[in-house]
Amino acid sequence: METPVIIILIGLFIFWGHYLAGFFERRSIPDVLGLMLIGMLIGPILHIAEPGSFGQYGRLFSNLVLIFILFESGTDLKISEVIASFRDSAGITAANFFVTWLATALLCYFIFGLEILSCLFIGATLGGTSSAVVVGLVKKIEVKPTTVTTLIIESAESDVFTLAIPLGILGLMITGEVQAGMIVSQFVASLVLALMIGIFGAFLWSFIINKLPTLKTTKFATPAFLFILYGIAEYLNYSGPLTALSFGIAIGNLKYFEPRLLERIVPNQSIVLPQGEKDFFGQIVFLLRTFFFVFIGISIRIERLDWLVWGAVITAILFAARIIVVKLVVARNTPVLDKAVMSTMIPKGLGAAVIATLPLRQEHPDGLIIQSICFAVILFSTIYCSVLFFLLKTGVTMPIYSVFYGRSSEPSDG
Repeated sequence: METPVIIILIGLFIFWGHYLAGFFERRSIPDVLGLMLIGMLIGPILHIAEPGSFGQYGRLFSNLVLIFILFESGTDLKISEVIASFRDSAGITAANFFVTWLATALLCYFIFGLEILSCLFIGATLGGTSSAVVVGLVKKIEVKPTTVTTLIIESAESDVFTLAIPLGILGLMITGEVQAGMIVSQFVASLVLALMIGIFGAFLWSFIINKLPTLKTTKFATPAFLFILYGIAEYLNYSGPLTALSFGIAIGNLKYFEPRLLERIVPNQSIVLPQGEKDFFGQIVFLLRTFFFVFIGISIRIERLDWLVWGAVITAILFAARIIVVKLVVARNTPVLDKAVMSTMIPKGLGAAVIATLPLRQEHPDGLIIQSICFAVILFSTIYCSVLFFLLKTGVTMPIYSVFYGRSSEPSDG
């Protein structure tokens, strides 16, 4: 594709994203679906653009999207809400991951007759949720702040599962050798050390920005430092997205948990982001989010119609399983609307798509079908999530959820 055409398309995508965002605000129809359909149109349907044309830039772009979205979300979180929702987020993250892992693996084994390791790899890859989709949708509906926090933290925590476990399984698929202890240690290290890097980075950035006042005059200083922290975490094989989220949470709440011994060394008053910088981050997130969903649409493969249909069936079963998980894990006094929103928030994102390509890159015999199944589930999970969210926000499906979950004693904020 020629450079002038690419530049024209970039401009059109930006206008299209703004139009869909405004349409979303007026009609409550998610803009995610429109962006993905455009990506599919210029990608697998018309073959104007191919994922391979982006090379390493595609993965770099997806990382930038997650960095900014998670950081912006972290700065809006309150420590009291995080503490209150940690128990719920940890429970629903683990329960949803293992239920999805087991259900997907069994379905792939009986439907496609794949090797058990290939089935386990698919299930683990699809066990998490997409931060970009969850964060973009959950703020569009009036639910309790703890529910929003729980879903955002779940999307970040699940990244640890979908990183360590699929890579451990892939090692066994390719070499036939893997140590179980390696998976556990990698999981714990990725979770704990990623949090430590993010929180320590917030204190360090507070110290630097107060020692160098000129940094306060530019809006790019904080993103630059955020990139450094994310890169360090990823280079050490820890969770970069979790680091970005914890860094944002720490910056937004530094004054609440800073030790008194550090008050004179690390003043926290100046670390709070001004409104102008928050608006700047919001515009960046909107721009990257627009291209993110277009890129997902371009990355979808539709060569085999049967694989695509089975992907839709598997996705529907996963959404049904999510309803049961929410009913068993979430507190009974949680409002029905909040439970209903939780039951729809299991979209799969580009992170799963990247991991799904690894077996094919390693020339595994099941590489092509693994990639195709994962891409199909990513597509339909986003479509189902968008449609169910729209029906829920308009109140169409609330009577159904009320029958299943019962009526709670505590009303939602909305």
